[in-house]
Amino acid sequence: MRYSEEFKQHVVSLHQSGTPIEELCRQYGVARSTLFLWVREYSPDETGQLPRNIYLLQKEVERLRTENEIFRVCGCSAASPLQERFAAIDAHQDRFSLHALCRVLKVNRSAYYHHARYAPKVTQVQADDEAFKPLIQEIFEKSHGRFGARRIRAKLKQNGHTISERRITRLMKEMGLSSTGPRPRLNSANDRQYQYYPNKLKRRFLTDAPNTVWVSDITCAKVGMDFLYLCVVIDLYARKVVGYSISEYIDTALITDAFQRAYSSRGKPSGLTFHSDQGTQYTSYEFRTLLKQYGVSQSFSAPGNPYDNAVAESFFASIKKEEFRRNYYASEEEFRAAVDSYIEYYNDYRPHQRLGFLTPNQAEDEWFSTTAST
Repeated sequence: MRYSEEFKQHVVSLHQSGTPIEELCRQYGVARSTLFLWVREYSPDETGQLPRNIYLLQKEVERLRTENEIFRVCGCSAASPLQERFAAIDAHQDRFSLHALCRVLKVNRSAYYHHARYAPKVTQVQADDEAFKPLIQEIFEKSHGRFGARRIRAKLKQNGHTISERRITRLMKEMGLSSTGPRPRLNSANDRQYQYYPNKLKRRFLTDAPNTVWVSDITCAKVGMDFLYLCVVIDLYARKVVGYSISEYIDTALITDAFQRAYSSRGKPSGLTFHSDQGTQYTSYEFRTLLKQYGVSQSFSAPGNPYDNAVAESFFASIKKEEFRRNYYASEEEFRAAVDSYIEYYNDYRPHQRLGFLTPNQAEDEWFSTTAST
């Protein structure tokens, strides 16, 4: 038999006013042990608090803690779709009671029992999807959000996982991952008068070996309230950035520094062709004299035609989309560190479609290992 709180307190008050225990037990039909329990619960302690009230308060605090923990680990609420709440209960029954989970997530227990009995089992496709998701997430984060489905598929294939690009696209959509960014805009307007400079490359962007043709170009980026200029030198064989320089001035010293860095780091190669646009920095007497001293043949794009230097343009499109437009640089030091990090990532981690989804470093390593074995 259940007794109300008012009844318990009334019987205890009679005992406290002098009525013997035996008489109360006989009059109200309450067991002696039960009555002694009520006396302990409803008699004030030395602080004036009722033990019963302290017990009920402790239970309420524990209940609230449990509810907060359920909300934290489940990742959903009573307003979430019913299937999400069912999935949360399935995942956390070993940690919380079913009663608590259903109460917090506002799920009728009979509805959950029906779900548990008749819900379809997880298919192999669903299981594979769940296995691929953390792998996709890891590669996406390692690329700093730059990789789309195609490059993620290439990385997964290198690690021994077979999956279609369409499936990766679907999983990325489910996971809320997107590598989309603003499309690059090319400005070919140029009113400067040019003299004739030969285009020896003629858009032949495939070479048989490293250090045969280098291409170069300049771009700018906003840093704080100013602009800094970046010049890169790219080896056409593996599309690898072999040298670069940063300056607040777009002058001959900028491209000279980038070329010297590349020339030294690549062991001062001979028989080299250097291709660029017809900017005044590249056509300057100082720079052309330097290349002649090193025996480097110089080639130039046609005036106002970015397609003649498409490899360099493609690199700048990538770094702008994947790095510059995603970040704000407050200082030159931050910008230099970002460029250093991106070029290391570009050469060593980013798969390149033209290279069969190898990285530039992988493509070069293959060439050198093949050459050494023949």
